Amino acid sequence: MLVAGGMIACDGPRPDPTQDVPKAGPDITWTTAAPCPLARFEANGVVVGDELWVLGGFVSSTLDVTGRVDIYNPVSDNWRVGPPLPGAQTHVALAAVDGTDIVVAGGFDGAFLATRPPVTAAVWRWNMGTGQWTAGPSLPIAGAAYAWAMLGSQLHLAGGLGPDGNTDTAGHLVWDLTGASWTGAAALPDPRNHGAGAAAGGLFYVIGGRHDWDEMAGDVPDVDAFDPATGAWLPRAPIPGARSEIGAGTTTLSDGRILVVGGSLPGIKPSANVLVYDPAADAWAKLAPLPQPRKGAVARQIGDRIIVTTGSPTSVDPSNTTFVGCCLGTVD
Repeated sequence: MLVAGGMIACDGPRPDPTQDVPKAGPDITWTTAAPCPLARFEANGVVVGDELWVLGGFVSSTLDVTGRVDIYNPVSDNWRVGPPLPGAQTHVALAAVDGTDIVVAGGFDGAFLATRPPVTAAVWRWNMGTGQWTAGPSLPIAGAAYAWAMLGSQLHLAGGLGPDGNTDTAGHLVWDLTGASWTGAAALPDPRNHGAGAAAGGLFYVIGGRHDWDEMAGDVPDVDAFDPATGAWLPRAPIPGARSEIGAGTTTLSDGRILVVGGSLPGIKPSANVLVYDPAADAWAKLAPLPQPRKGAVARQIGDRIIVTTGSPTSVDPSNTTFVGCCLGTVD
């Protein structure tokens, strides 16, 4: 075992919780692309103009952080440096707006040293036209490690860690980006943090996560979907294998399914699983696993490919590897 920054990386075999999960039709194949210029894990990612922005993250096994942003162009297979984050570097909520703007909300602002850094309520918005970050409406309460997604013009944040940076919250906040403030919505049924959010079929999904900072046994497989038409949460089919650290590794595909890449399994074991959820069938299937396990990776669809970059294969060691999965257009 390796102890670093209060986290434990466990060696030994990694059980595959997807052994009995059906395959999702014709499979994808993985190749290696240009590495991210800065190795990191638990970064965040967003697609703007058919390019992948990788923002912030941990850059060492001692959990040093960065506000650096790197932008990947899959056509040229090249990276360039983007505008640095103006605030929190890790555990933020992140969304693309209209293909030109980026919204960053909450998170931890500073390095993880003897204690966790302050949790922030700050909200920032990047405008591609002006090339500037500007302050948005602050969250009603500081938080980090949310599940989040854009549902229409509304940014939903649910769960996460509260203002003390340590306690699970059931809070559910909504910002309609056509308005000037956040409002509250129905509380998440099972408060948890480090899960994933996604929007599909008019619903906001919260997938997996963990309770408190219990990385050994706190992971959960729960999936809940919020219906804004009824204002209620619905339990959905659990993800195969309880897991956390999947916030940046989860994305809604262009066909309406939800893709989840990697994550941390109970016992702090990074996973190579690649899973897809079909909202219409309320069922999970699997694709070919990553060439290596990844906790806290960034995964986003661009065209008919899925780009997976950074993350940690051990739980605490940052990676700069970029994998490209081809081709999503051939998957049933």
